[in-house]
Amino acid sequence: MLFEGEEGILKERKEVIGVDAVAVMKERFALKDVTPEKYQTMGSLMMRFHLEQYEMDGFGNLCVLKTRAMLGLMNLTTVVLTPSSGKNVPFLLIDTMDMGKKHLCYVEYYDCTAAGADKDLLLAASAPYADVPDYAEKPAWYVQERMEGSLIKTGDRARLDRMATDALKAYAKQALAAPVKAENREGLKAFQRRMIEEGNPSTAALTKTLGKEGAEDFFRTVVMPI
Repeated sequence: MLFEGEEGILKERKEVIGVDAVAVMKERFALKDVTPEKYQTMGSLMMRFHLEQYEMDGFGNLCVLKTRAMLGLMNLTTVVLTPSSGKNVPFLLIDTMDMGKKHLCYVEYYDCTAAGADKDLLLAASAPYADVPDYAEKPAWYVQERMEGSLIKTGDRARLDRMATDALKAYAKQALAAPVKAENREGLKAFQRRMIEEGNPSTAALTKTLGKEGAEDFFRTVVMPI
């Protein structure tokens, strides 16, 4: 069930954030909407979440979580692609945030494969955005785990959206052609444990909304199911 006025908020969110991960992935994969009704819309007036979850045939899971906080002063879209089938591609996390005149975009690749994932297409997609200013983030355990080609940028919203879209298209192309290797799932499981136990930027917000156990279950079954 939507909160009062939620339909207008969600329409507004689509206008603010131009990255459409679902449309990009649909070009190469069959998607099945498996969004749990209890999680579709949650939160409070100060922080609201809207979820979309899809099974991607032959690949794994796509999670899109849209967050509206501080009465609309901050808007965040998180896209998570988990190759739980064992596809030989990295785990991908994209965050796009607007807060006043501040615009950020994180494109984070984490290579959890057993023997290493190819990165040529991902590097080619990131190269045109080398001149976009890097964003100085706070130190965290996951920073050093990122693959080459990851982008942590700030600047013009339209260009950041193009950057994220190009990254998604390159990733989708690579994922479609990549072989499935069952052993890759072990690396994903290990990374999933670290994300839950050591924390990530979304942990605190989800814990406030769902409680500690609820947030962990949400992460295991919706954000990064394996």
